[in-house]
Amino acid sequence: MWIERNNTDKILEAVRTRPVVLLTGIRQAGKSSLLKKLFPEAEYVTLDKILIAAQAQENPERFLGGFHKQAIIDEIQYAPGLFRDLKVIVDQDRAIKGKWILTGSQQFPLMQQVSESLAGRVKILRLGSLSASELSNSNLLKNPTDLLWKGGFPEIWAEGLQASEYFDDYIQTYLERDLKQILNVSNLRDFRRFLSLLAIRVGQLLNYAELAKDAGVAPNTIKAWVNALEVSGLIYLLPPYYKNMGKRLIKAPKVYFCDNGLITALLNIDSADALERSPHVGSIWENFVFTEMMKNGYVAGKDLFFYRDQNGIEIDFIIEKSGKINLIEAKYAERPDHKKMNFRKVAPIFPQEVFNYCACSMNEPTIIQLRGFSLYNPLFGNTLTTLGLK
Repeated sequence: MWIERNNTDKILEAVRTRPVVLLTGIRQAGKSSLLKKLFPEAEYVTLDKILIAAQAQENPERFLGGFHKQAIIDEIQYAPGLFRDLKVIVDQDRAIKGKWILTGSQQFPLMQQVSESLAGRVKILRLGSLSASELSNSNLLKNPTDLLWKGGFPEIWAEGLQASEYFDDYIQTYLERDLKQILNVSNLRDFRRFLSLLAIRVGQLLNYAELAKDAGVAPNTIKAWVNALEVSGLIYLLPPYYKNMGKRLIKAPKVYFCDNGLITALLNIDSADALERSPHVGSIWENFVFTEMMKNGYVAGKDLFFYRDQNGIEIDFIIEKSGKINLIEAKYAERPDHKKMNFRKVAPIFPQEVFNYCACSMNEPTIIQLRGFSLYNPLFGNTLTTLGLK
């Protein structure tokens, strides 16, 4: 079953207006399937195949010269040598739009290569796993809570797969293979234990020394593994909010996974009942709220942060947009206790206008306005855009 994606119009517009379009995102988010559906007449090749990637890397001019019409080149990060020759081809006729459509999975190195070689020529878009609104529109989400433990990988929903089996294969086939290309993991058992320990710490400040002690490996190893997960787009490090940019860089970030299904698989949660019984349900909910904001266009470290002062007063998320401040608390409760939220303590420190929201698990699909803040449930597809967030 095909599931419509929310950013289809953005992709189509980018192809109409830019010479090169790059669609990034984690593996199995549906990048290739979406592009093949949108551009069925395009020539398609994947660099996932070792021999093809080697040919592209060793002789990029001949490789690119073999495409005579619109081309989709999948997993472009495996042949970074293509970018320079692609720039030359694009510059020969800048009037040609949308001929080159690329996908890539590894975030940071890929972005650096693109920015160096194709600046001003490429539109970069990101595709995550399915959002609540995408699943709601597909009529596949019978019980919204299932999204919290199944996650949003399209194949699980479109093919009716068992989530636990899917993620076992995903971790082994993609995670371990891709990460081996980024770093040398000598002991996969230690690495799997590290992943589970990281899943337990979702929504918490990242403490490398503590993780290293619990995992039984060196702190530098933990730093390398965290960096590899971030490069692959599998985790996000959310920085604290500071006006001083330097402090954002040196203070400890909070850690989140790209998809709830990965967390629950690592914590052996395989049903809605198991989720409700889990001591980690609050953190899993917070991760879901975070990923929904990311899927709807907010960027960690650019306009999305968290707040924590020296007294331990916290706000789960801060969005700084258009000169205004939006405070968001994530509470896994149908009717959150307003006494446990810190809006009144934090809002006065900002000179600009402040808006307060609580993402909770209430059964109401509509937005409820309370004195001092608004309640909404993102499981029903409500996004901060639909809330009229300023």
